[in-house]
Amino acid sequence: MPAHVLVPVKALNGAKSRLADAMTPGERAELMLELLHGVVAAVRGAGIERITLVTPERLSLPGVERFDDRGLPWNDALWAAMREVVQEPVATIVSADLPLLRPDEVLALIEATPDRGIAIARATDGGTNAVSMRPAGAMRTCFGEPHSARLHAALATEADLAHAIVDLPGLAFDLDRPEDLARLHAA
Repeated sequence: MPAHVLVPVKALNGAKSRLADAMTPGERAELMLELLHGVVAAVRGAGIERITLVTPERLSLPGVERFDDRGLPWNDALWAAMREVVQEPVATIVSADLPLLRPDEVLALIEATPDRGIAIARATDGGTNAVSMRPAGAMRTCFGEPHSARLHAALATEADLAHAIVDLPGLAFDLDRPEDLARLHAA
């Protein structure tokens, strides 16, 4: 199924701010770039041909497009990118901070996308780490809101869209807090 994957990346000078007690700003920016490379590798490993970074940063990865987020809030930038660059029938958004993401999980998320609706990758804290929707821009996202997986599902229902919850380890585990670092090292 043709899909276009968007990977949002916030400004690196403020990357992973919840890890400020454990890492310097430079270390956090370096960590974010390592995580991003891992996510892009997983998406590529899933056979996805179009990947676009949605970011204010001048990042350049071979074979990866860049959409300037124009300083818009995260969800608004993703909405603009879906409207302006996605031509494929499925738009998939994958967070850049998923250190355990595997290609088969990216495929599972895309395959779970309803014919008209959204597949929601639920984070371990009830948030959302990825979504896949058909058609592209079928609804606005609400990344960063408390319990956003539940909120994405409710918004889909309100918009008369089908939804599916996807619970897979690599999609569920994001790196946000010092305890996540410890958990990653244990894994």
